[in-house]
Amino acid sequence: MQRPTDLGFSLGRTVWCGLALALLGACSNLPHAQRTAEEPPVQACRSWFNQLDQQIDQHGVRDAQDHRVPGFAQLRVSRFAASFRAQVDGDEAAFPDWMNLLHGLGTEAHAVEIANLPAPAIAAMLAGSTVANGRSDVAQEARRCADILSAADRRSPERRALLIRQSAVPDAYSTAARVAGLYAFSRLPFALGVRRWQHETARDFQREASADGPSVRYVPQTAEADPDAVTRLAHAPRDALGIPRLDEQLREQLLDRFAPVWAVAQGGAFDRLGTLELQPDGLAQVDTARPAVYRRLAFARQAGATIVQLVYLAWFPERPRTGVFDLLGGHLDGVVWRVTLDPRGKPLLYDSIHACGCYHLFFPAPALRVRPAPEPGTEWVFTPAATPPLGAGERMVLRLASGSHYLTGLSTTRDPGGQPYRPRSEAELRSLVLGSDPTARRSLYGPDGIVPGTQRRERYLFWPMGVRDAGAQRQWGQHATAFIGRRHFDDPDLIDLRFEAIGAPREEGDQSLEGHSRPE
Repeated sequence: MQRPTDLGFSLGRTVWCGLALALLGACSNLPHAQRTAEEPPVQACRSWFNQLDQQIDQHGVRDAQDHRVPGFAQLRVSRFAASFRAQVDGDEAAFPDWMNLLHGLGTEAHAVEIANLPAPAIAAMLAGSTVANGRSDVAQEARRCADILSAADRRSPERRALLIRQSAVPDAYSTAARVAGLYAFSRLPFALGVRRWQHETARDFQREASADGPSVRYVPQTAEADPDAVTRLAHAPRDALGIPRLDEQLREQLLDRFAPVWAVAQGGAFDRLGTLELQPDGLAQVDTARPAVYRRLAFARQAGATIVQLVYLAWFPERPRTGVFDLLGGHLDGVVWRVTLDPRGKPLLYDSIHACGCYHLFFPAPALRVRPAPEPGTEWVFTPAATPPLGAGERMVLRLASGSHYLTGLSTTRDPGGQPYRPRSEAELRSLVLGSDPTARRSLYGPDGIVPGTQRRERYLFWPMGVRDAGAQRQWGQHATAFIGRRHFDDPDLIDLRFEAIGAPREEGDQSLEGHSRPE
């Protein structure tokens, strides 16, 4: 027989033991990543990346091209990479290649950010290190820690699932600004301006088709591309995601093959393209004595296949203001030309924007036609003229207007003559020498992806459309290309959503707006 005190003690012990067992059972249901301490090297590398991120943000050198993945400091994600999220979920063959893609983007971004950090930040990262050779040590440690963290993430099913959830890329539009600006109503006058711009642009293309006015022709200063490059692209091996594996030589040969001729009408120094430089105060300027065009290779998806895109960017010193009420003029002006190749390496679609994301024009090959817009009145696809066929050995000629640098005509040439321009990698723009000090570097773009000093007055009028800092020149991955509706230049499904194969039945009733312009 138990005494009351013994009984109370026994009951208390039973209750506490029951609670302890319940807690242990609950703990057994927690994700492995939460109930098991990470290995010391993983913990150390997470802490190291936290310190690096603090220095990057403190000194304003964050690179905005690709997006950070919350909880995965070593990785970055692009819209193209994010488009594979559903495909890799549960696919043991595709997930490693997908994670390698994000790992590579993260490695590139951190290399840029470390290169742009000032000396005091590098010294802070090396504090307490037994080996301190400078910036190269920080870059090496970033690569080492990225490898450690990615290896740990690959081993953890919970981390893999979390990565897929966290790798979404937000669009470049502000819903809050659209709500505050009464977008449903304020879009109406913008639509009128879009229609007027479309009419004027189509008229300019008709005029340029028969015109041959004074202009400077800039021709690519490149070696003759391998005539088998297109064939090699068609037979290139692909990874588990279906992305073609292209070596550097083939990439350069493809970029050489489709590099355009720029025929720019001349009205002043502002119509001469050139090489970008940073002044000591960080403001960009264009050295027109050194003509150059920046280029990159990108990818899109069409009909389930990954296809190659060749992107060319020309920079001009300014878009000169035409008067006191001109909202569009300002410092620097960039024009982008893109060639999308089909799986056989043939041009499928040409399109163009300005570096602000403005004036999106489409020139599809005969294999494509425009799908009807899902919503009347939205900016969908604007094709101001037929696409000239590109024959063997020919180059596309882009006719640009003086001052505005609007694309006003397309033609082809087999034997271009003109002033040669040097091909440069667009990646250079992420880390430029600052002034005359070779040890100081800075990106052309700010942490928000905007080129400092290129803001336009139009931003005060266009904010209800939800485009941040409308008219400012911006970085790859940051181009919203429609005021009415939503569209990004790097949307991987841009072709699938807006075009169909020519053999598909034609849908009726497409009354949508087309193109991207700005009401004037």
